Amino acid sequence: ERYLQGLPGKIIQLEEPTISKLSDAQGRFTQVDIPEKFPGGSIILLETVVETSVPSNIEELVKTIPESVFEKLGWMELNVALYRCDGEEQDLTPGNGVYNIPNHGRLVYCGLEGFISVLKPIVENNDLGHPFCAHLREGLWALDYICDRIQRHLSHFPALSSLHEWYVSRVAAVKTLPNYLVPRYFALVVMTAYEAARTRAYSLMTPLIQQGDYFTRSLSLTALQVYSFVDSASLHPIKKIPSLAAGLPHFTYRHMRTWGRDVFISLRGVLLVTGQYQAAKDHILAFASSLKHGMIPNLLDSLRFPRYNSRDSVWWFFQSVQDYCNLAPNGEDILKESFLRRFPDGHTFVSHTSPEAYSTSVTLEDILVEILEAHANGIHYREWNAGPQLDEQMSDKGFNIDVDLDFETGFVTGGSVHNCGTWMDKMGESAKAGTKGVPATPRDGADVEIIGLLKSSLRWVIDLHKRNKFRLSDIQIGETRYKGVKRAPRSLSIVDWDALVQANFERCFYIPKDPKEDVKHVIRSELVGRRGMYKDSYGSITPFADYQMRPNFPVAMCVAPELFDKEHAKEALNLAKEVLLGPLGMRTLDPMDWAYRPNYDNQNDSDDRTVAKGWNYHQGPEWLWCTGYFFRAYLYFKLQCDPTATKETVFELHRMMLPHKAQLETSPWAGLAELTNLDGAICVDACQSQAWSSSTLLDLLSDIDVLRQDGKLK
Repeated sequence: ERYLQGLPGKIIQLEEPTISKLSDAQGRFTQVDIPEKFPGGSIILLETVVETSVPSNIEELVKTIPESVFEKLGWMELNVALYRCDGEEQDLTPGNGVYNIPNHGRLVYCGLEGFISVLKPIVENNDLGHPFCAHLREGLWALDYICDRIQRHLSHFPALSSLHEWYVSRVAAVKTLPNYLVPRYFALVVMTAYEAARTRAYSLMTPLIQQGDYFTRSLSLTALQVYSFVDSASLHPIKKIPSLAAGLPHFTYRHMRTWGRDVFISLRGVLLVTGQYQAAKDHILAFASSLKHGMIPNLLDSLRFPRYNSRDSVWWFFQSVQDYCNLAPNGEDILKESFLRRFPDGHTFVSHTSPEAYSTSVTLEDILVEILEAHANGIHYREWNAGPQLDEQMSDKGFNIDVDLDFETGFVTGGSVHNCGTWMDKMGESAKAGTKGVPATPRDGADVEIIGLLKSSLRWVIDLHKRNKFRLSDIQIGETRYKGVKRAPRSLSIVDWDALVQANFERCFYIPKDPKEDVKHVIRSELVGRRGMYKDSYGSITPFADYQMRPNFPVAMCVAPELFDKEHAKEALNLAKEVLLGPLGMRTLDPMDWAYRPNYDNQNDSDDRTVAKGWNYHQGPEWLWCTGYFFRAYLYFKLQCDPTATKETVFELHRMMLPHKAQLETSPWAGLAELTNLDGAICVDACQSQAWSSSTLLDLLSDIDVLRQDGKLK
């Protein structure tokens, strides 16, 4: 009674299974038939060997790729080999798109990354039951696809012939194998080519990338995704020139591919940090040639019918020229580069086929001077071709563009309640909800990031002028009218303009923690929701909008840190970390704001105006590009306040980037999304690899590398 006796049992010898050698249309196979009496828990041990008909050198063959296969491949060829989403592929090779795996779905890329996104988890989990493995056993379609696809691209990219030959030889060997071995050896072919292509791509980049960790190198490859050649979009209306896509898969071809704002938010990280200096130069000069009304276009449309409806794009452009001059070899030489203008007088539209188009020669310095002079004198125009044929959502007044210079503060100010001229550019589309033609976030007035970009530009040209690299020192301003008041002609020096902005920024934008300090600032205390922060704008027609907490002020902190009291900046960044920072992106509005709606659904057709047709695009959803600027500002001002905190701050930033590393590793797009919904939830309407999302984190990694080079990070 004190011992456990166990259950009674006995050993029974089972009959052996029946093993039959059979064949069918797929080839020979062995069939194992289990005996009729085979209760649960029974075990059979089988021993088998791989048929000796398999070539002994097959593994070495598919895992060997000579350097000559990739050594002549440049950026465009590598883009074809690794990436290209369906829209890009269809654009260049009509009728041909991404591969479709039965019972699984369409790949996101035509190139190797598309197959890797499926094969990697199969290999990691030894998942031979995956639909792709079944598909490979059933037929050789995928093997033919990778060969035939590269062959189709040879007319545009003849250097790919070496890769095509390698594919053909390896695929031919895999085709001789029994079907059950095809998944393994197809995977080896793809993975071998994939690693070789990535290695070649790194060799075309900067030491930061070549010597970087896996995250840095993988992030750099997003530049290879978004900078490529398509037939329907270019940097010139006639010449075929590779261009930067704003994001994949939605902004990849025709007029929707290349956006001025997106290009120049992305240019530093995606092109300069990775060492693609010629590509950066091509974009700068193309947009410079398009200058009209003192603005660059937001939608480039290959310079056929560019659209000038943004107030901030031109300042992102100005900042990118500065970045190019500072980061590219002999970068300042670009200022004297001459080129032909798309619109000869800088104001009048002419067709790209007109003899007047590209008939006037200017330098980049001329263009920068014109931008400053235009903004100082005020910019007032109505968009060319205004009306529903240009924008079916916009109200008639929205096509009127107005920008002025406030002589008291030095701030560039503009916009109206009828348009949305910054990156927060959602125009209402719902007649049912009453938002059609109504901007969700007009951000009229002086926007904090534009003032930062303005200050950065003024500071830079002052330095250039001191070194005899920039001719402009004074701007002649004619008679102007501002807020209904006529202003007499005057002369404004760049130095004085810069000083005006410097003197007024904290006074106009900072909301002090202590209400008693309000008298030192331009504050309407009854509109203050949070304190110890910076306003999103100054002088909005809707005063409450100035006081909304949004993630735009870190941009100004990065490009013009001299504007900020360092203690105020540190407190504002800590508040943003607590209130706005999500797992991946920055919340575009304070969650305690009445308008906060964090989930974007562009298909919403309700009568709720706050969300109908995605009206809340920038009213809470979490945008990733803003995170990079927040991280950069956080690093800068943390070290300004405590120079000994370099290592711990960098470690903290790397911890905060863990979700970005995870998304880059697990997303089939191998990129960072445009935005997410609440707390990092996937937004199905967003681009899944966005140029500026990757770019601003590459900027951060570059900043950290500078600290290392300066000996401040060991």
